[in-house]
Amino acid sequence: MAGKKKEVQLQTIINNQDQWDEMLLTKGIVVIDVYQAWCGPCKAVTNLFRKLRIDFSEENILQFVAAEADSVETLKPFRKSCEPVFLFGVQGKIIAMVKGVNAPLITKIVTDLVQEERKIAAGEKERAEVQEIVFPEEGSEGSAEEVVQEVLTYSVGIIKPDDVLAGRVEEIKKKIKVAGFGIEADEERMLTEEQIRVFYARNAKEPDFDAFVQFMMTGPCHVLIITKKEATGAIPQWKDLHRRSTSAEPVEADKLPGLTKPESLENLCDVQDSVEDASRQLAFFFPNYHISEAEHHVERTLAIIRPTLLKERRDSILKRIKDDGFQIAMQKEIILSEEQVRTFYKEHVGQDYFPVLLEQMTSGATLVLALTRENAVSHWRGLLGPKTLEEAKENPESLRAQYAIENVPINQLHGSSTLSDAQKELEFFFPEEKTFALIKPDAAKTHKDEIMKKVKEAGFSISKVKEQALTREMAAQFYKHHEGKPFFDELVNFMTQGPSVIMVLSKENAVEEWRNLMGPSDPEVAKKTCPESIRAQFAHDILSNAVHGASNPEHAERNIHFLFGELDAD
Repeated sequence: MAGKKKEVQLQTIINNQDQWDEMLLTKGIVVIDVYQAWCGPCKAVTNLFRKLRIDFSEENILQFVAAEADSVETLKPFRKSCEPVFLFGVQGKIIAMVKGVNAPLITKIVTDLVQEERKIAAGEKERAEVQEIVFPEEGSEGSAEEVVQEVLTYSVGIIKPDDVLAGRVEEIKKKIKVAGFGIEADEERMLTEEQIRVFYARNAKEPDFDAFVQFMMTGPCHVLIITKKEATGAIPQWKDLHRRSTSAEPVEADKLPGLTKPESLENLCDVQDSVEDASRQLAFFFPNYHISEAEHHVERTLAIIRPTLLKERRDSILKRIKDDGFQIAMQKEIILSEEQVRTFYKEHVGQDYFPVLLEQMTSGATLVLALTRENAVSHWRGLLGPKTLEEAKENPESLRAQYAIENVPINQLHGSSTLSDAQKELEFFFPEEKTFALIKPDAAKTHKDEIMKKVKEAGFSISKVKEQALTREMAAQFYKHHEGKPFFDELVNFMTQGPSVIMVLSKENAVEEWRNLMGPSDPEVAKKTCPESIRAQFAHDILSNAVHGASNPEHAERNIHFLFGELDAD
C-alpha cells in the first residue's frame, strides 16, 4: 500500500476529459504516461520518473501524469495500443511522443525541455512558437509513432584572418546566431599549413589554392563548433540557408572562400557540408571535444566548504563529492575578508544569523570548488538538503546533516541555487584572467603541436599568439629578475636561439591553472609529482624546460604589455 501511495504522489491520475483539459492549462513541462484501463500506468518507468524528479527538484516546472486512454476523448487514438506511449507537453501543447519504454530517449527529451525552460526563465532566450504533434488516426497500424527527435548536429567553421584582423569576429558570430545556429566552442588559432589543406581539401584542385593556403597563414583564424537542431542527421544546409538569409548578391560557387567578399555568411565563415566531413573536422580540430557531454547537459556549480568543516573533515567531504560523480574543475583555498563575505552574501546581511555567518566565514581558510557533472546544480542542491541546520537534521541523509559541526549553529556547505546563480558565483571566485605563456625555442621546434593541444585540452582560449625569436635585449628584459645570477647569460643565449611561441591565455584562474599545467620547473621533479604536466612530458632540464609562465597576475600583465602592447579590455 505504501508503494502505491508514493506512485500516486509521483503521478497525477487523469481519468476524464475535464481533468485532461485542466491539466493542459498548467504551466511548465508535463510528462504523460498514456495507459489502458485494463493494465494501469506503466510501472517500468516509475523509478525513471522518480530520478528525473530528484534531478530537477529545484526547477518546480516538471510534473508527471498518468492518463487513462479509455476515459479521455482526446486519447481515443491510443485505446487499442498495448504498447506504452509517453507524451510530452509544454505550456499546454503536446510537442513530442515516444512509443515504448525508451528510457534514454525519455530522459533526453525531459532534460532538453528543462534546459530550454531554464534559459527562458533566465531571460537568455525568448519562447519560440512550438509545433503540436498530430495524433495518429484511431485504429491505424502502429498508431503511436515515436516522435522524430530534433538532433543537435555539429560542424566546424572557420572565420578567416582578414575578418579577425578587422575585428569582425563578434559581428560574424552574431550573424550566425541570428540565422538560427548555435556556437558551442570558439578558439582563436594560428592554423598550420596541414590544417588548412585538410579543411579545404575539397578546393585543392582550384588554380589559386596554394595562394589561398598562404593567405590563411597570414594571421590568426577563429575556429568554431557550430550547431543546429535538425529533424534529420544532416549537417545544416549552410550555403543554401545563408544565401537566402543575408545579402542578395550572388555567390560565385567556383571561387575559393576568402578570395571573394560578398556579404553572406558562406563567405564570412567556412563550414563543412556533409556529416562525414564535419565529423572528421570536429575530431581533427577539437580532438577532446565530446559531443556526448554537450548532449548530457554537463553543468558547473559552485560549492563552498566552510572553515570549520574544512579543518576537521576535509578529506571526508572531498571523497564524498567525488563518490557522488562530481569532477573538481577548479578549486581555491582562500581566507575571505569581511568585505568579500558581505559582498557574496549581500542578501543575508540584514538577517539575525548573519553575524554568526560572518564570523564563521572569516575564521579560517575556506575551500571554494567548481564542480562539474550532468545536472550539477540540482544534483548538488539535492545532496545538500535544507538550508537551515534544524531542517537539515530532520533529513539525516543530507550532507548538511551528516557534516554538521557540534556547537556551530550554521550549516557548513554552500551550493548554487540555480544555473544562473552558479555562473555569477563562479565568476565571483574564479574571474576570467589573462596570463602570459611561452613555449621555449627548442620545445617550439619539436613539440609545438603537442603542447598547444594540451593548452586547448586544459580549457584555455588563446587571446593572442605569435611566433617570434626574442632579441638579446628582449630576453634580457624578459628575465630581468634573474640578472646577475650565474646562469643569466646562458639563459639569454638559450632564449634567443630560435623562434618561441608567445601567447596570451584566457581562462578562469588562468595564472594558477597555467602554472599547474606547466608543472615544477625541474623536469625530474615534475615527472615524480606531476607526470601529466608539460614539463614532465616535454622538458629536458631546468634550463630547457619547455615552457614559461607568469608567476602572478601582475607579472602576467607586465609581460603581456611588454611583448604585445596594450590588450583590448574584453
